[in-house]
This record gives sequence, C-alpha cells and structure tokens, in this order.
Amino acid sequence: MKKILPLLLLLAVALSVTACKQSGKIPSPESAATDFFQKISESRFQEAYDSAAFGFRAQTDFPSFQATAKELGLNTGTVSCNWLSEERTEEEDVKLTGELLSGNGARIPVHLTLIQERRAWRVFTLRTPSQSGNKKEDRFSLLGKGGGFKSSANRELPSLKSLQKLTESSLLLLNRAVQQGDFNEFYNTVSLTWQNQLTVNQLKREFQPFIDAHVDISDIQQCEPVFDTPPEITSEGILSLDGHYETRRNKLTFSLHFIFEFPYWKLYGVKVQIRG
Repeated sequence: MKKILPLLLLLAVALSVTACKQSGKIPSPESAATDFFQKISESRFQEAYDSAAFGFRAQTDFPSFQATAKELGLNTGTVSCNWLSEERTEEEDVKLTGELLSGNGARIPVHLTLIQERRAWRVFTLRTPSQSGNKKEDRFSLLGKGGGFKSSANRELPSLKSLQKLTESSLLLLNRAVQQGDFNEFYNTVSLTWQNQLTVNQLKREFQPFIDAHVDISDIQQCEPVFDTPPEITSEGILSLDGHYETRRNKLTFSLHFIFEFPYWKLYGVKVQIRG
C-alpha cells in the first residue's frame, strides 16, 4: 500500500485541478461571436476557421472560407458587432441576430447559430443576405454547390504574367470578332457555362455599338494591363480581373470574369469601356 498511496494522492490532486478548471465560466455566445469576427477583420483567417465548430468546418474548407470572408469585406480592420437579439433553442444552441460594421463602413446583417463544443461557444452556421438581397444564405457552406464550384474556388491564383496574358488574349479575341462583325469564333472560345446562358446572336447584339463605331483596340498589345483591384478567385470559383489599359489613343477599362473548365480558365463575362 505504501507504493500505491502516492499515486492515489497524485491522482486526487489532478482531479481537483481539473474540477477547478471545469467550473470556470466560459465566454458568452456574444463574446465568442465577436472574437470570431475580430480574428477575420485582422486577417487571422486560420485562427477564426479553427475556432469554429466542427460542423461549420465540415461544410467548407479553409481556402473557401478565406475567399468568402474577403468577398464579404470582413477583413477590413476592426469590426464593430451590434447584437440585436439572442434566442436559446430547445437543443440549447444559441441563435444571434446582429449587424457588423466593417472597417470600410459597410453594414452587414448576420444571423448565427452557436453551439457549445470543446468547452466554448463556437460558430456553427453563419448566414448573410444573398447577393440578390432577397433571402438569407450560408455563403460559407459548400454543400449543394457541386464539385466544380469547390475545385475552382480552391485553385491557386495564376501568376501576374499569366493573368496579363489571359487579359490581353481575351480582349484581342473580342476585338477580332468586332472587326469581322462575326462572333462565332469568339463564342466558341468562352466557357460552356456562359454558352449555356446566351446565344452567339445575343453576344453580338451586346457589342453591336462597337461594330457600328468601328472600334479597334488592337493597340493594347503595345502596353501591359493595369489591374485596378487585386485579381482574385471568389468563393464561387470566379476569377475576376478588373483594370485598364492606357494606350496612346484612349483609356480602355475592362472587367473580365473566368471560370476554370479543365484545363483552362474560360471567359464567363466581359465588360469593356473606352474613353478618348
């Protein structure tokens, strides 16, 4: 018994310390939610992602989480959280409704569900107004969005040189269509996803004013495109390129969108403006 007694005493002390720790009060759901958004606002994306509930992380991977947070403008400095209501459910979860004021002044309504997991309140679902504004949606969840969505959103951003080449080649193909007054060749180069949304005649009608005005933008080959905003791949897997060319004759601004259709990025949308 003499040899066993010290072990029993040590175990008793350990249990006592554990009991003291477990009796400590955990932060409130509001505090946990505020801390979650504060981490994102300071671009501590990995910490925020790791602090969420297992169920939240099971619905999205880290690259998609980071892309969505940036798309919503949550990483723009200190975020002010105004919690308007709290509801305890029968399952002892907590539903929070509130508004975020981001560092750039944007107001973002949010609806969260938090659960107790690993001795803390953790974000389980996060809903924001849809892009159309008509309903709330979980922009972070990949469920139901298909494998193509996930694979595109998780692709690495191409190099600057590749993006410049992609921009120039896309605009020169468009210019060739305008010069010929025939959009069949151009139409066949864009993404299948975009082709399913419009016809070649619809595409031509959009650029008929360019054809009528005999617009020629071939001189963009003499200079490099300037990206006015950092190129990015959104949470929806869209590669967005927005910028301009300063040619000797005029300034051409562009907004190009691409989706990845193996093995290339294919055009999914284009907008061009020319100013003398």
